Amino acid sequence: MDRRINSPALALGICSLLIPVVLALGSCWAMQSVDAPRAVVVIAVAETGAQSPLGVPAGMGAALAFASGDGATLFDVQRVDTRSDNAAAAQAAAMAAKGASIAVGFTDSDPALAAAPAFTKRGVPVVVIGATDPALPARCGPGTFLACFGDDAQAIAGAEFGAARFGKRAAVIFDSRRDYTRTLAGFFRTHLGSKLGGSAVAEFDLASVAAPAIAPHLLEMSKDIDFVYVALQPEQVADVLKSVRSALPSMPIVGGDGLDFEGVLQVAGAPASGVFYTTHAWLGQGASPEAAAFAASYAKANAGMQPTAFSALGYDAAMLAVDARRRAGSDAPAAIAAALAATRDFRGVTGTISYANGPVPAKDVWVIEVKAGTRALAQRWSPGR
Repeated sequence: MDRRINSPALALGICSLLIPVVLALGSCWAMQSVDAPRAVVVIAVAETGAQSPLGVPAGMGAALAFASGDGATLFDVQRVDTRSDNAAAAQAAAMAAKGASIAVGFTDSDPALAAAPAFTKRGVPVVVIGATDPALPARCGPGTFLACFGDDAQAIAGAEFGAARFGKRAAVIFDSRRDYTRTLAGFFRTHLGSKLGGSAVAEFDLASVAAPAIAPHLLEMSKDIDFVYVALQPEQVADVLKSVRSALPSMPIVGGDGLDFEGVLQVAGAPASGVFYTTHAWLGQGASPEAAAFAASYAKANAGMQPTAFSALGYDAAMLAVDARRRAGSDAPAAIAAALAATRDFRGVTGTISYANGPVPAKDVWVIEVKAGTRALAQRWSPGR
């Protein structure tokens, strides 16, 4: 039987019935395009292990930025636990990089060096949250941008603060096995000696001397030093501070941002005092309007938990990614990387960020004092002053 439609009237009737169906299908297709997969942003931080005291708050700050507004609209978030292990970080990054448009992460230079190239080799830009080696962009590849200041800046700030407040003779405790501690101590030593006319009277490398063994040496030279400078990873802080305090109960201790976690507030079970460290933001009394607003939002989103400077860095790194994606108008990694490079005067929680002079921003450094187990702002140091 021939089933072709020969009647014009019948054909017109069938078409009139089909038009609403076609329109409905068109509407469905339009809805599908709206709900199409968004750009993938990878948050890569240490959620477990020795680096987690910095990685967890950094990841929480980044997650807050991607939870609402343009952050939620533009990105799907993939979390990667670098596990405080360089090999694990590299393996996880290699898997995550395959579908990513951008990554934010890393609070330590060694895992950044191990894992960030997995992204940059695929052309995926990386906004480094708090790994502070200023050579990271050169070593990790094009598309690497720091949301934080470099170790050169915080070492200079620490040296100038210590020299002005206590004197120009320091004992330095560091670990040559770790990029962060080695680099920070190196910049401190250079600035104290060549720029300020001071000296590192003694140096103790944790790669060759255990923390408890430092105490008797410090006791012998107590009259020859004005303060102790420490470049430490979080897991080293308790043992080193205990050793210093056992020999020199009132000697000032100055250190880098590896001290910016709750563990620095206690030494051998007692409230710490006379400890000073450089970090990326001040969130207490007298904080900037941006910092105060962030602290309130963070506490509201996290059951009253208070943020750290690394929380603020995580938030700023994520918002840099959001800002770059918005300006790029594309999910393509190359377009987002170009927009990041064009970032100028981005006003963040941790300060103003600009890449006009390269991928390491010039930012203020905050010097925090720990006294009787509580934090207070000691100084705000500006680069080039």
